[in-house]
Amino acid sequence: MELTIAGQPACSSKSGGTEKGETGSSLPRWEKSQARGNCWKCLHWNLSACVRRLKISHNPSSDSMTIDDAPSKLSKFIVRKLEECPSGYPRVAAFMDSDDNFGIYRRFGFLYSRVLLSKQDELRRLEDALDAMDKRDAKTSDKSRKCLKSQTKDFARTSTDGSQTRKDLLVIVEGKLHEYGQFMLQAQQMVSLNKPADRDHLSVQNFLENAEENGKSLRPLMEADSEFIYRKEDLVTLRPGRESAWLDAFVERLLKMIHCKPIQSIFCAKETRLKSNSPHILYYTKRRVDRLVTLLISGIMLVLLVVPTYALYRVTNLKEDSTTNAKCIGILLVATLIFSAVLSLFTKAKRHEILGASAA
Repeated sequence: MELTIAGQPACSSKSGGTEKGETGSSLPRWEKSQARGNCWKCLHWNLSACVRRLKISHNPSSDSMTIDDAPSKLSKFIVRKLEECPSGYPRVAAFMDSDDNFGIYRRFGFLYSRVLLSKQDELRRLEDALDAMDKRDAKTSDKSRKCLKSQTKDFARTSTDGSQTRKDLLVIVEGKLHEYGQFMLQAQQMVSLNKPADRDHLSVQNFLENAEENGKSLRPLMEADSEFIYRKEDLVTLRPGRESAWLDAFVERLLKMIHCKPIQSIFCAKETRLKSNSPHILYYTKRRVDRLVTLLISGIMLVLLVVPTYALYRVTNLKEDSTTNAKCIGILLVATLIFSAVLSLFTKAKRHEILGASAA
């Protein structure tokens, strides 16, 4: 077998015509080793050439670049800055889009209820009309009673006096039911949306009341346009999941209290700092704050694991008396209660998740 490489001599397993079969004697050991070494060198050279061909070559006449020349990080960010948006709805929309917590809107629960009640009553009237038609056909001729037992005969029947047939009525009912069901599902989705946290609601309210423009505090919207923020019971947030846990809110408040350049550089990414130049609007990158919260929760869980274990070790290694078992049970009970409280306050766990973790 030969490996032929462009620009290189062929590498053959034969050497000087002394291979077995031509002279009847085998190659010496040192010649065999040399032949195998040459084959491995040729194979290595061939693979290196293939790798070089697969690399993206730089073309000066185009915008392409080699892999080595590609930047390791993004050097430019395009961010919608609040101060660059015109005062009014454009700036309010930019503010509410600048953070997931600020996506607070009305769900119009009253209007949903009114429309659902109207569609419900419309279907009730259609239902009464269908019942009346069935009862009328049941009391008239045999032909009409047969139409109640056969859909084919019923749908083939035409109205002689221009009145509505059962087929026409059922078509109308089908359309109204579809509208009613779709609207009810939409209302259910609106109801299932989460309520905004108090701190997020207060942040949006403060912006609508005291937004800055040219160094002055001005309302970005007219009073009638911004009054929706005061309907707290009708507000929902677009942020998915349960409301932020207590520890998340505490960490964010703490960062705002001790806000300084080192804190900003650690917990605020470059693209986040570009959102606003106002000293009264502070943004923190969510993923960085979440890392700090996760670190704190991990430390708390470690303490809750080590402290009860050490306490049980100390109790069981002391001189045993009649209260040793009671002390152990008390330590386990207190540790379980503290563990459940930490899960409830510091995490976003649901009730059944807390119950399962406590039982384990």
